[in-house]
This record gives sequence, structure tokens and C-alpha cells, in this order.
Amino acid sequence: MRSTTLFNNSRICLCAGRPICGPRHLVRRFSTEPFPLANLEASLREELTSRPANQILEYLTNTNSHLLNITLADFLPPSCYPAEFSKSDLQTPRNKYKPGAIVHQAGSLPLGHHLVHFPPQVLNSDILPDGTDNLHWPGPPFTRRLWTGGSLSFNRNIMFGLHTNNMSAMCKEEITNVWTKGKEGDEKVFVAIRRRIGGLGKIYEPPQWSGRAKLEWGTLDGNSDQWGKRSKMGKLALVETRNLVFMRKKPKSHARRDSQLVPSAMKPAHTPDFSVSLRPTQDLLFRFSALTFNAHRIHLEKEYCTKVEGHRNLLVHGPLSLVLMLSVLRSQLKEGEMLVEFEYRNLIPLYAEEQMKICVRRDSEKDDRLDVWIEEPGGGYAVKGTALVDKDYVLETKSLKDTPGGGWLENSVKDGLDSEGGESAEGESPFKVRRKFSS
Repeated sequence: MRSTTLFNNSRICLCAGRPICGPRHLVRRFSTEPFPLANLEASLREELTSRPANQILEYLTNTNSHLLNITLADFLPPSCYPAEFSKSDLQTPRNKYKPGAIVHQAGSLPLGHHLVHFPPQVLNSDILPDGTDNLHWPGPPFTRRLWTGGSLSFNRNIMFGLHTNNMSAMCKEEITNVWTKGKEGDEKVFVAIRRRIGGLGKIYEPPQWSGRAKLEWGTLDGNSDQWGKRSKMGKLALVETRNLVFMRKKPKSHARRDSQLVPSAMKPAHTPDFSVSLRPTQDLLFRFSALTFNAHRIHLEKEYCTKVEGHRNLLVHGPLSLVLMLSVLRSQLKEGEMLVEFEYRNLIPLYAEEQMKICVRRDSEKDDRLDVWIEEPGGGYAVKGTALVDKDYVLETKSLKDTPGGGWLENSVKDGLDSEGGESAEGESPFKVRRKFSS
């Protein structure tokens, strides 16, 4: 299989510092002529990792997060809801932030809800036949895509979190690695993606201040000494990695056969401390697809799943499984704990209309570690994850001064706050962080 042509030349339009259309990346087409596996891997790695970063700007509001809460409400117990949500009041909560308010009360984005923000911004003409976007696609003949796992790292300093108060935020998405597995003719191409997300501008903008916040990604980069001399994350809110696998099209006979198979799954070695059982419905999958701007047909069309992809029903989204795991995990965190690291692997598919059980167990030897997993109907592992929490994390806050810039988080940061809680221009930081990390 040899490289023949290139199409979709890179095109990034910028206006006043913000992207107005999505990038159209280089994608290499392949002939069917045999290509040694090692050469294929090297060629794809060189091409995909050289694609320009995809920068997604968003002004964060309550709407998407609130709709996600509504979407999940009938599938999770109230103990797993974010603190500000109740089924008795489904109206979108109002923005309660005012100058002088405490920043961490200003509509913090619930754990995992970043997944319904920063969607791929691609034209309909850039949607592939299976409904996926082409941003990470290695090109034909790899026409099937699955989400195999990933990780999350959260900034330990809560003041750099995401807030749903019209805060301008940026997601910078890059392909960091590519590798192949399988024999020639049945290769699987794995693509690793890194998403760095951080706030860029104001939580609150006084009426007398007009115009857009200046968007400078470099000031948020976790590698920038200017913003985080003592933190590898700088002022990023979180760093997410996603691992995707791309596969060849299945022959129809294989798809029909595979749709009847029930894969075996390894049984968990431990009993959970807490678990939630639920049955994801077709409606749940549709609503989550809509919230994430995702047209992937494996979540929407049963006939496509069985006849083309070889699945017995609609697949539960990888990010939906992640949101459910994080929602249940959040309910089991102790007062003063925050999640700082989460790593997970999708082992076998989860399907619509089939029972699943989300489980959490705290490690008996390391109290800052929790195992989180999802069991498929037979009781085996479908998703397996590990969480690390920051224990004894204390945030003391004082009201920001009621000045024209008092509600501008980035301004407060620029005036001298670093990730450990330094001094502001007024000589005293509104944030003081005491932390004691368990070993």
C-alpha cells in the first residue's frame, strides 16, 4: 500500500485573533499496493503529527453543562449529580457572578463536563461516510474508528479551572503519536491526541469595557515559565489525552458474523465500595451525540452497526462512558479532595439497551487512589480506570476588590498570582492555597 496523493490542503482562517473556520488538514490516500508495516507506521506518524494544531475557541456558559445534567438525570442517582443541579428545577441556572464575588463560586464547570464543550468544528463536506470528522483520520483504507481510552490531568490550583460565566477558553488539540498493530492487510492504526484547555479571558466584563479579550495561547501553555514556574500545567485548566484506533472496512460476511458474537471479558478482582447500575437507551445516545456535535453512525444507526461495523447494537460513546464514570467517582470523593489524574482504557464495547454497572473502590493501601470501572452485562470489565486525588487540599479565598477589573480572573493572574498563590498588584493575593500531598 503506497502513498499516492494528497488532498484537503490546510486552511486556517483567523480574524481578530480567533478561528472562524476549522482547519482542513492534509490527508494521504493509499493505493492497495503492499506497503511494509514498519514503513506504513513511520509514514503515517510523520504525516499526522505534522498536521497543524486545531485551536477551538469557546465562550463558556451554563447551557451545555446543564443540558448534560438533564440528559443524565434519569440514569444516575441524585448523589451523583453536581451540587448545583436538581431534577425539581430544570431551568438553566442564572449567572450569579458579580464583581467582588469569590471566583471558585462563579459557576465552575462540573467534573468531566468539558467533554460537551470544544467540539470539532468541521464543515458537513468534511464528514466521512461513517459520520466522523477527518481531523485525525489517517486516510483510506482505514474507514472504521473507535475510542480506546485516554487520560485527564487537572490543575491542582482551583483558580485556573473553567467557569461557565461567558469565560473565553481555548482548546489546543494536537496529534502526538501514531503507531500500528496487526499483520499486513489487517493493520490497526492508533492515533494519540493531546488536548490542552485553559481560560483566556474574563469571567466578568464590566459594561464600560468593550471589545474581545486578547487571545494569547502562549500565556496558557503549560511549558511557559511566564505562567507556571512551579507547575508543569502552568495556568491550563486541564490536559486530556485521547487514543483512537482506525481499522479497515469489514467484509459483509464478517460484519454479520461478528454482530452475533458476545466477547469474553475478564472479571474484576475486587468488590466495589459503591456502584450504580443503569441501562443506556437509544435516546440517551442521541442526546449525547447532539451535545458533542458528533454524527458518528455507530451511536445513531443500528442497521449500520450490525451490517457494516459488526456490532450487535448501538455503541455507547467513549466520552459518555467517561462522563458517567467521573459522575459516580465525584460522589465518592471526601470533603477536601479533588481529582487530579484519571486514566482509563475501553476494553470491550458497551451497547445501548444493555445493563452496565459503574463501580468505584478506594485502594486499601493508598488512600489517594481509587479504581473506577464499568462492568458489562456478564459482570466483566468493559472499561477500566484509575483515579488519583489530591488530599487535604484547602483553598482560602477573599473577595476580589470591587473595581472595574475586579471580576477579571486573567487580570488578577497577570498581576502576579502564580500556581502556588503569589501576591497580587494590591500586595495580597485573593487566593491562598494550603496543600499537603500524600505520598
